[in-house]
Formats: sequence, C-alpha cells, structure tokens
Amino acid sequence: MTASPPPARRRDAGRIVLIVALAVSLLFNAIAAGAALRAHRLKSELLGPDAAAAMFPRDIRRDIARELAGGDAPLKTAIRAAIEARRAVVDTAAAEPFDRAATEAAMADLRVKADAALAAAQGVVLDALTRRAARD
Repeated sequence: MTASPPPARRRDAGRIVLIVALAVSLLFNAIAAGAALRAHRLKSELLGPDAAAAMFPRDIRRDIARELAGGDAPLKTAIRAAIEARRAVVDTAAAEPFDRAATEAAMADLRVKADAALAAAQGVVLDALTRRAARD
C-alpha cells in the first residue's frame, strides 16, 4: 500500500500554492495598473488638459458605441483599407534599399485611406446623433 503524506503536509502544500497564486495575481495586477497609469499619462501629455472637454457626454458616447458595434460595412471596409495602406507604408519603408519616393507615395495613399475611414466613422456618428434626435 502506498503511504500518503500526512494531512498537515497536504495543507501546507495547498497553502503554498495559494500564496504563490496570490503573489502572481498581485504581480499581474500591479503590472496592469502601471500600464493603465502610463497610458493615462501619455494620453494627457499628447492631448493636453482640454482633451476631455472635447468629448460627447457619456450617454451620447454610449449611443455612438452602439451604432459602431452595429457593424457598419462601409466603415469596416474603410478601416481595413487604411490598415492595408499602413502595412504598405511599413513594408515600403523597411525595404532595402530605402526608396524615399515610394515611401512618400505609400504614405500619401495611407492619408487618403485614413481620411476615408474618418469620413465613414463620422457618418456613423451622424447616424447615431440623428437617431437620438428623432427619439427625443
């Protein structure tokens, strides 16, 4: 017959496992909190203190988020095109030998695609605001 460890040893091993799990959890929470704090600081540095004043109120942002989650096909298509254009910029800029003219052309195409994506997103925002106004 195989002898099992005494119950006190099993309890001690269980406690050690729980303590290690708690320590790992606290470590990951600290890392996540640090990352969130750093992101907030960067946002404040980049956008400045008046950035929050340029935001819609929470209830309107919720309506816009609902509209965006609805899956507007033209917006998704425009975003995919902008992502592909960005990828082309990176690929062109990283190619050897470096071709400035080709990279500038890829960047110009990215600006066009990004503008199209922004226009599509603004259309979704306008749709949300129109639906909201009709509801009120």
